Amino acid sequence: MKERSDHVSRDVAASLGLASWRADWTCGSGSDPRLLRCFKGHDAPVVAVATAVVDGRPVVVSASRDATMCIWDLATGERLHTLTAAPPDPMSLLSPELVALATVAVDGQPLVLTCHEDGTARLWDPETGRSAGELVLGLARLDMDGRHVVLAIGADRTLGVWDQATGSRLGVFPWMVGIRELDGRKVVVTSPPDHPAQVWDLATGREVGECLPAEGPWTLEGRHFAVTGEEGQAPRVWDLDRHVLLAADPQELLADAECYDELSALTVVDGRVVVLSFRHEEAPQVVGDLAPIAFPDGPSETLILEERSVALVVSADQTLRFWNLPTSPIGPDGTRSFRSIPLEAAEGKGLINAAPENRAGLWTLVSARTNGLLATGLRWGIGAGVASRSLVLDDLPVSLIAEPDGTITVRHALSLSPSGSVLTGHTDRVWAIDSAPVGTRTLAVTTSRDRTVRVWDLATGEQEGEPLTGHTGQVWDVATTVVDGRCVAVTAGEDHTVRAWDLTAARGDGDRLRAGHTESVLAVATTVVDGVTVVVTAGADHTVRTWDLTTGSRASDPLSAEVSAMTTAVVGGHAVVVTAAPDATLHILELATGRPVHRPFPSGHGRILAIASTALDGLPVALTAGSDRVVRVWDLTTGQPLVAPLTGHSSRVTTVATAVLGGRPVMVTGSWDKTVRLWDLPTGRQLGEPLIGHTDWVTAVATATLGGAPIAISKGRDRTVRLWNLSTGQQIRDAQAAESGSDNSLAVSAMADGRLVAALADDHTVRFHDLTAGCPAGSDHLLPFPVHSLAAAPGGRFVVGFGCEVAVLSRAS
Repeated sequence: MKERSDHVSRDVAASLGLASWRADWTCGSGSDPRLLRCFKGHDAPVVAVATAVVDGRPVVVSASRDATMCIWDLATGERLHTLTAAPPDPMSLLSPELVALATVAVDGQPLVLTCHEDGTARLWDPETGRSAGELVLGLARLDMDGRHVVLAIGADRTLGVWDQATGSRLGVFPWMVGIRELDGRKVVVTSPPDHPAQVWDLATGREVGECLPAEGPWTLEGRHFAVTGEEGQAPRVWDLDRHVLLAADPQELLADAECYDELSALTVVDGRVVVLSFRHEEAPQVVGDLAPIAFPDGPSETLILEERSVALVVSADQTLRFWNLPTSPIGPDGTRSFRSIPLEAAEGKGLINAAPENRAGLWTLVSARTNGLLATGLRWGIGAGVASRSLVLDDLPVSLIAEPDGTITVRHALSLSPSGSVLTGHTDRVWAIDSAPVGTRTLAVTTSRDRTVRVWDLATGEQEGEPLTGHTGQVWDVATTVVDGRCVAVTAGEDHTVRAWDLTAARGDGDRLRAGHTESVLAVATTVVDGVTVVVTAGADHTVRTWDLTTGSRASDPLSAEVSAMTTAVVGGHAVVVTAAPDATLHILELATGRPVHRPFPSGHGRILAIASTALDGLPVALTAGSDRVVRVWDLTTGQPLVAPLTGHSSRVTTVATAVLGGRPVMVTGSWDKTVRLWDLPTGRQLGEPLIGHTDWVTAVATATLGGAPIAISKGRDRTVRLWNLSTGQQIRDAQAAESGSDNSLAVSAMADGRLVAALADDHTVRFHDLTAGCPAGSDHLLPFPVHSLAAAPGGRFVVGFGCEVAVLSRAS
């Protein structure tokens, strides 16, 4: 990712004649040598991935909640196909969400199986990206007019009738309600939306009987009647108890009857009523002597053909196929291999719907693993499933099962008794599990709600190296494959990305790997520890980390802290980090040892929104600003306030910085009240009138010296950046346009040539502006994740927190 962003920046710089900015180092996945590639292209979370080999090259298949499926060349990163994997619903016009996928090889041909929220399971050719058919739910086989037929029903209640000898479709009946026996022939009752029920001959596909508009029912002396009237014909009366036509005058018969007005139509066959359609009920009522044809246990994903589990597949040419579903091992490319059963081998053979306790789960047979998004039952859906993986370990069939506490247990597949160690490390629920052979070892790969991917040696139960980080949201799924002899894991993330990892380097590279935060970097700062300039970062993962500014190596052990704002200072000769917790308490910790300087103490703010530090006559102080519209000044050696709370802002104070004016330390604040204010730090007294110019909230301020004069730079939600001469209180030059960016996305650094450069963040981009010349100071620097925090660093550099990663940027020579 670092290489890609630098490449883009250089291209832009060359086109504009501007200097480019480079990342001296990054932490997390940006520096992890195990990260092979990041695939981008989905517009919503990616919930499932699978791998396959197509024409000798490995591919990745990803399914997203944007209802699309992408197929990528794993070696080059090229996106081969993007397709909407299911037709839109006719009512909502939305395509059903993809919730799971798997890759299989049938008769040597790779196929992709996608499962959708509407209950459909579709097949695709990964080489062409075209549909290869659909898996349907089987009902049973029937003998009909001397011909063996197979009945199958889709998720949309479309019944298909197939000749078992030829595989050709004999009939299709949308909106099927039931199958009945009528005068020795089998009929299908259908109920299309906004249409009366219809009856069809199953053998010929022709409609039998007629649908008549009906009124009623009428009730008279315990008997029930209905009246039908067709245009140009006299009304007719039907006895609904005996289901026959009556030779009676409607007006005379029903003069004293009570009408309920519930019927909409009758379906009549050979002069008798067989179906009643109601106005307010979706399903019609079958009446009379139509005997139901029973199908034991309802539709099933798998049927039994001579003691073999089979799946029914309707290919793209609308021909029925049978898949043999053996419990075969998964191949080296991560897919199962199946063979289709020749039609002549299935012709005339018994085909039954197995009892539920004897059914082999289709998904288990296809993939040997389930993820936490796949619900059980006949319909696919997003549910709280249990992630599991079946494999053979030391010649024994075992299952890896995710437990609710984030651990993974290894159990014997048959007895489910424990077998081996418990895999412990994830801090939240595990969503998916896969395994892969690497040399003589078997590795397990797990993904979790804690946003990490972890690799385990199943022989020892130990974790392999640091967690694989980089996803900025939950990691929903994982699949493994082999690329050029290397075992590769592919992961699907809430952050809309797919990532590929080299498992052969699972132990990591200590010189390059910088394991960082596992959640967003909320604040960054710099200080000096034991003579070394370090970067200090605070993350939403409740850790504070330190990095050598020059090398990016870890400078000290991570500290545990829940941080809403952060600054650094020197107290008693030791570098410390001052953090504000969500409960508005202040914590002061030595960076080198993690030892607290004081016990945490309350700040008095409802919520601390900004914090800064400085020295006042050699005394280290911290400045806090909050939602209570107040600024406070603290003696960091005692934890006590130095002056009375500073009041004047009429809305919450969002940002604070320090400067020196006329030899006295001052403080600059910005607020939602659209003003910038200047304060004398020793007394807490406001200096001069508020600096007015912003037309919306002031979200960030920074201070510097320009041409020998102290200045303040402010950024507002009005998308402007303004420069202020603190000595005169006047604005310098006209306001400059700025992108909206994040609230604290402003930092100012002095270059080696004496010029001042401001860095501003805008989503995934850091923009640079030369404050001395009033022009751009280089090309924009693109990053793979949104920027949450910025800080200036010595040597004309900037520290940027983007996603859960950190980088140090410097201007390329």
